[in-house]
Amino acid sequence: MTQTSANIADDALDLLRATHERINHMRVLFNSIIKDLKHGKSNDVEELANLGAFLGYDWANYVDSEIKQMQSALDAVEVTR
Repeated sequence: MTQTSANIADDALDLLRATHERINHMRVLFNSIIKDLKHGKSNDVEELANLGAFLGYDWANYVDSEIKQMQSALDAVEVTR
């Protein structure tokens, strides 16, 4: 299926919306780490930090893949013009 510029733009906006949501999740995670340090015995800090590291790494890889796909699609659209 050949994508149009509008389809690619829609995909980019969807990716930005999903990224915004993921950033909010990371904010909540970091706030949990702060609360655990302040009010808990810091039992979960390492696990929460590991989770944050995994989520950041995973999302970065996903976004990188999406960018490459969108760039390829845009390049194909430019060739057909």
